[in-house]
Parts: sequence; C-alpha cells; structure tokens
Amino acid sequence: MILNKYKVLFSFLFFSGGFFACNVMNCSAGHYPSEQTLPLNYPKPPFETDTTYFAMYRNRGVQVKIILPEKELKGMILLLPGWNLPDVDWSNKTSVCSKALSKNFGLVFVEMGKSVYMDSLYPSMRKDYLFYPTRTWLWDTVITPLQKYGWFTKGSHSFALGLSTGARGAVLLGLEHSECFEAVSGLSGDYNPLLDTKDGLMVNTLGAYEKNAFRWKGSNNISLRANEFKVNLFLAHGENDQIVPIAQSKDLWNRISKQAVTVKQTDYRKIKKAVSYQSTTYISKGKTYQLKLVAIKEANHDYQFWDFAGNLAIDYFNQLVVK
Repeated sequence: MILNKYKVLFSFLFFSGGFFACNVMNCSAGHYPSEQTLPLNYPKPPFETDTTYFAMYRNRGVQVKIILPEKELKGMILLLPGWNLPDVDWSNKTSVCSKALSKNFGLVFVEMGKSVYMDSLYPSMRKDYLFYPTRTWLWDTVITPLQKYGWFTKGSHSFALGLSTGARGAVLLGLEHSECFEAVSGLSGDYNPLLDTKDGLMVNTLGAYEKNAFRWKGSNNISLRANEFKVNLFLAHGENDQIVPIAQSKDLWNRISKQAVTVKQTDYRKIKKAVSYQSTTYISKGKTYQLKLVAIKEANHDYQFWDFAGNLAIDYFNQLVVK
C-alpha cells in the first residue's frame, strides 16, 4: 500500500517552535509537482516530495505525514484515525488514499493514538489518555503552520475526513474552523455523549457524568452545538454498528437539519451496500451549506465500511472542487 516504505534522507529543523523533519517517504503514488505546475494559491513547500516529520506534543514527537499527487495539486485532505488505530490504516486497509491521490488531492496524516479529540485535558481524565494530543494541539501545531502553503486557509479546497473518534475530530475542526474547510466528513462518529452516559471512552475522558455533567454538555458535545455549523458536512454510518450506534449520526443530522431549507431523500438501490441517502441544505449566518447522511445496511464499525463510505466522501469532496 501507499505508506509502507520509508527512507531516511535528511534531518533538519522544519518549523520554528517544535517541528523537525526526520525522513522523506518513498511513495510511488505521488510526489510534489514541479514549480511550474503549482497553482498560484499554493506556494511551494520546503520539501520536494512526500515527507514525514514530527510535531512536538508535551515533550515528545507526534508523527505527521504528507503525501502529494503526481499532477497539479487540487486540494488537501486531513485524514484522522480512530481511537488507538494507526493513521496509516487509511492507506493500508482502505482504497481511500489511492482514490484521493488519483483525483489530485494531497493528504495529511497525524498519528493521534488514543486521542478523543477533546479541546483540552481534564483533571478527571484517565492518566494514560493525557499522553495523546487534543484537537486544539492538532490545529495550532500541525494545521496552522501548513497554512503558509495555502492549505487549510479561507477559500482553499481543504477538507477533513475522520473515522470513528477521528470523525469527531474532523467534524469538530469543521465546526470550529469552518472558514478553513470547504467540507468535512465523519464516518461512524460519536457526536453526542449524552446518548450514552455510561460509555467507557467518554467516562474515562470527561469523567463520570454524575460529577461532570457540564463537560458532557459543553464544547465537546457536537450535537448540542448544531446551530454553530457553517460548513458542508458529509456523514456516513453503518446500520449494524455495535460500537457506535447509528443514532449518533442521526442525532446530529436531526439537529442540524432543523435549519434546513429543503430535504431530499433518495433510495440508493443502485449501490448495493447503501440503504438510504439523505441530503439537505441549511442556512447559517445567511449562507447555505450542504448536509448529507448515508446509512449503510448491515454495515459495521470496520474498515470494510470505512473503505466504502470513505470513497463516497472523496467523491463528494471532488464534486465540490469541480462544480
């Protein structure tokens, strides 16, 4: 697959304030285009090909990888992994990366480990969870420095796609930095912890609901912030998901669609695994955005589903770019 070869080529300071490059990836799928083919809004970065470097978090390096297409760069996609899942699984276990590169999207991977994409660390958080990055760190330390290349900036073709807890991360980044994303997508995401106040992951992160209800209802509860959304949003969920029930995606859909202008439902009978496709447009701050939800019959919380739904998300991103 795409991310299975590494070759150490150089070591130098990458960015001031805690970035250093450690190696460049040998990736046959793509390389950075020549300077002559670069769009004017994408300045040339300081590396000639795909690269891997480390961003500092609490005195340790967190691995970041960038893969770029062979042809002219069309846009960038941040790919976020689920809880304790390797970021390279996007490449090793799905065809999503190959499809994105074939459509000339560049990719950013971040090794988030057991992150639940909270905004900060809490006193009640299980101690080993403190070792893993927050979404605030992700934005400030990884994404913001990339903006100098025109990526993840206002008006750019920039996207975020996450699976499982990574869906929380992608959707939260779209909610909190909507001007910098054309669209975000969440696959099998959990968006409202109040739907299960005994969920072990959330209890270990937010603390017991009975003692920390304000956190369960606060900035990390995406559904309760539904009226803040100002971004195109693509959600997908398996109807047979036993890890994160589809009720999570439906809850977020229902809350955002209260602002809907029009709602259209289409039967996806021509796509074997998909049972329903809901699409609407909603208005926020005087602007109109798209909201889509794909529910897949008999699909589970696994890479077979994430491959299928992830490819649908890439198609959606591409439609927005070429429209």
